[in-house]
Amino acid sequence: MMQESAEHWEYDGSFLGFMTIVDRSFREKKFPALILSPETAVESLFLSEWVTTDPRRGEKIYHRLRQRLRPENFLFIQNGFYATLEGKERYLLDAIEIALQTKDLLENHLGHPSILALRKSIRTMLGENHALTGFVRFEYVGDVLFSKINPKHYVMPYLCPHFAERYPQEKIMIYDETHELLGIIDHGDIHLMENTSCPEFAEASDEQEIRQQWKTFLRAVTIDERANYKAQRNHLPLRFRGNMTEFKA
Repeated sequence: MMQESAEHWEYDGSFLGFMTIVDRSFREKKFPALILSPETAVESLFLSEWVTTDPRRGEKIYHRLRQRLRPENFLFIQNGFYATLEGKERYLLDAIEIALQTKDLLENHLGHPSILALRKSIRTMLGENHALTGFVRFEYVGDVLFSKINPKHYVMPYLCPHFAERYPQEKIMIYDETHELLGIIDHGDIHLMENTSCPEFAEASDEQEIRQQWKTFLRAVTIDERANYKAQRNHLPLRFRGNMTEFKA
């Protein structure tokens, strides 16, 4: 039986780091009151114990969870880790404990506040990812398709596989400004580089010329009297337009 502890733990924010937290928590049979990451530790006034990521133990608990949990519940926990939710690590420990005790879907345990909070956050994250699959715009930089995005959630692990499957013969780079994360897709192979700055490219003149011609065409065919800007915002929220080529000057 897991016991509640007044301890505060801090880790590096990585998935293997969280798996190390899970391993320690279940070995010691206790849940810390608070789990801090680099993002949340800055705002915290509490002293915490640093838990060093152990790749070996992290990988071991990862594979053990995959074996013991039903696939839907393991996916729920994995999705919950990438969702943007304050205190998600503590909620995820609750979710793992419940999943280890039942063969039922975690989605059926919405009476538990941790499961409900995770489910809401996961749905929001997956909704943003779905929207971005339609709103991401690429430009050729040499032989590479490049795009820059500003998502609220950590969607790159979901977005990159979509475009890897959609463009299996292309070299693609997607930069997430919010999380300083660069996704590199090379003929279907995906690599994520964290804590990196946006690549700088000199814009090809022909690309700029094509974009300008497209804008001129759109202005020519637009009937101002029929413009419905409220409907446009409903279908294409303003926050998605910043890096869309058709809205660039």
